[in-house]
Amino acid sequence: MIFSLLKIGIRIVTLAFTLGLLLSYASAWISPKSLWFFQLLGLAYPILFVGTLIFALLNFMLTKKYAFSLIVLLLGSFTHARYFGVSFPKNNEALISASNNELSIMSFNVRLFDAYQLIVPKIEDSKAEFTAFFEENPTDILCLQEYAENKSNNKLISPSEIMKIGGYTHHVTTLTLEAKRMTMGQAIFSKHPIINSGLIGDSSRSIPSIYADIVKGEDTIRIYNFHLESIRFQKDEYSLFDNSISSDKDYSQRITGLLSKLKEAYPPRVQQTRQIISHAAETSYPTLLCGDLNDPPTSYTYSTITKQFNDAFYAADFGMTRTYAGKVPAGRIDYIFHDDKWIPTTFNTHHEKTLSDHYAISSTLKIIK
Repeated sequence: MIFSLLKIGIRIVTLAFTLGLLLSYASAWISPKSLWFFQLLGLAYPILFVGTLIFALLNFMLTKKYAFSLIVLLLGSFTHARYFGVSFPKNNEALISASNNELSIMSFNVRLFDAYQLIVPKIEDSKAEFTAFFEENPTDILCLQEYAENKSNNKLISPSEIMKIGGYTHHVTTLTLEAKRMTMGQAIFSKHPIINSGLIGDSSRSIPSIYADIVKGEDTIRIYNFHLESIRFQKDEYSLFDNSISSDKDYSQRITGLLSKLKEAYPPRVQQTRQIISHAAETSYPTLLCGDLNDPPTSYTYSTITKQFNDAFYAADFGMTRTYAGKVPAGRIDYIFHDDKWIPTTFNTHHEKTLSDHYAISSTLKIIK
């Protein structure tokens, strides 16, 4: 009797995980403007994937039945490869035809250079730590999100200091938001001349994206730096993931608040993504998009971008990583995308030290002639 109930229970749980996994695949194709809750299943994808594997195995051991779970797992092969960073064979002909014009680029959400010392464990001298990091990891182009300037705050690295540290000669910024005497936005630093730049998007709610046309050797390239709509979590939401954070609200109120903020954040990201892609379609220059997408590889925004651009992460061959360093299990939400005029040769996620609630990412790419 007990064994029969166990088998029934395992079958029910297996079915629930498998159906959840199947529905999570749809998060990449269904716009959150239509059915936003599919994005929640996309966020839950790694849990649903692992749960399906475990319970499908248990179900097979107890009942010898596994066909439905196996079919669903196979149907999601593309999603699994995209999420876990499975790289496909490199285009050797493209590598051979690539020019010697190689470019290195870094993208880093610096979270105001930890000016308010919010990172755990606490960083005693964040300015010195960021300075050392930039010195140890030089790149031709440096794209920063949640970048901040304030001449009276000595915890921030000034533009001139960043330029001196990295050997940069040009930079552009979008400083459109103000808080506590700081101006915040995105920044692009370059060792090569910037001949044109501009902003994309409405800054009434979030920070607009920034782009720059940069001349390197005989080539002019375009760089986009973006930070898509944040979820704007506060302590009530963070307390769901960290027991050390207190909240005056009960559990159901915090869950409701979390879901409400997720629902509000998804549609603006779709609009921001479409604006960037539409703008990028107007240039003939080799193009790179980098920044904080605030969404995982199972999301609709990621799928929208990768219809036109490639994810440089796959230059790292095989591997799963996370770029969000905070308490929320967000996984990989920072990216460097490239069009078909580039081929990436390296990719790195910098886990050496936690300086922000994001880890820096960098890539080296060559232009295809």
